[in-house]
Amino acid sequence: MRFSFGNKNEVEQSLTISVAADDIEKQVKSKLNSAQKTAKIKGFRKGKAPLDVVKKMYEPEIRQDVINDSVIKKFYELVEKQNLKPVGRPNLIPERIEIEKDVIFKATFEVYPEISLGNLNRLSYTKTVSSVTEEDVNKTIENIRKRMCSWESKEGNASSGDQIKIDFIGKIENEEFEGGSAKDFVVEIGSKSMIEGFEEGLIGLKKSDKKDLDLTFPEDYGKKDLASKSVVFSVEVKEVLKPKLPALNEEFFKSTGLVAENLEEFKKEIETKLQEDLENLIKNKSKVSVLDSIREANVFEVPNAMIESEVNNMREDAARRVGMDPKDLKEDLFPKETFEEEAKKRVSVGIILNKIIEEKSIKADGERVRKIIEDRAAMYKEPQQVVNWFYSNEEQLRSIESISLEEQVVEILLSEASAVEEELTYEECVSGK
Repeated sequence: MRFSFGNKNEVEQSLTISVAADDIEKQVKSKLNSAQKTAKIKGFRKGKAPLDVVKKMYEPEIRQDVINDSVIKKFYELVEKQNLKPVGRPNLIPERIEIEKDVIFKATFEVYPEISLGNLNRLSYTKTVSSVTEEDVNKTIENIRKRMCSWESKEGNASSGDQIKIDFIGKIENEEFEGGSAKDFVVEIGSKSMIEGFEEGLIGLKKSDKKDLDLTFPEDYGKKDLASKSVVFSVEVKEVLKPKLPALNEEFFKSTGLVAENLEEFKKEIETKLQEDLENLIKNKSKVSVLDSIREANVFEVPNAMIESEVNNMREDAARRVGMDPKDLKEDLFPKETFEEEAKKRVSVGIILNKIIEEKSIKADGERVRKIIEDRAAMYKEPQQVVNWFYSNEEQLRSIESISLEEQVVEILLSEASAVEEELTYEECVSGK
């Protein structure tokens, strides 16, 4: 058996596998003898067919199975001896398959990358500094009121924040197109639910007004056949509606799910909620920043098989979020290329984190694991049953332990890396700017 590996630090590897003809023939003969004892061949009793008849019928398939099994077995023996970790299945290409001659295969495969991390204290990350102001609280309350408002007819012109009920017909090159027309369609001006220019074009209109909107579909529009095309929407206003905000009273406070008897108490509750959200946002921003930092400081080749696996996971998650069974996924609905860059980043970070876990011999923190499980279980009616389920399901428990390990490593990174402070407003934190 001959073999030759490339540089151990390279992800793509290849080797030549040679299996002795005598070994192949010995196994083929043994399997043919076994097949003869159980073979059901027309004209012969079970197990009584002559060996040459059995050989004629079964040898090609048996020989192919023996060769495949022998080559695969030799492959894994070789990579284990060389202390390599294959990623995915090898691509086995036959170079010689002849009876009474040694079988030769060329195997190409990817291996888990060997990486060497530098000192973590050389890393730096962006630490966000922010706080909740009275203006943030008041703005949040107004947004809640707007979400819970009722609508009433308005005399006069439509303005931003109003709703406008319209009939419209869309035409491309003077031809109506599917999905381009509607009656009694309600648009909230400023919601940005329509293509650019549509809502803005409705400002100033009043009941019974008519107007043509000359617009262009964006390049990344969901329907590819409409993307970048010029369109004219002929609009007729049926009604203009203005928001009627709910009064700031105990009934309104209760409807939001918060317990408060007056506006002052309500503001305090809102401030507490915003502060909790802000702390989680800041924590997540620091995590993303430090992981980006260590990924950029440790550039290495990532196995395509791992990227493809992560792409498939991301596509399936995207399908589930829109209520689709991943089994019904079609390539054109969630194209793989849209996930590849992010998938590569995720795989790179995962490899780095695993290296840190290995080097520092980090084990999952039992108390942290329980807290993660209890936090998840708190969302259900019978939390203790959910806790018991997690601890009785090995796969789910391993998943939570992985989350715990990632949190532990991130905390180590944040403690050893240098923080560069960046001051942002609450709104900037929430909007992701």
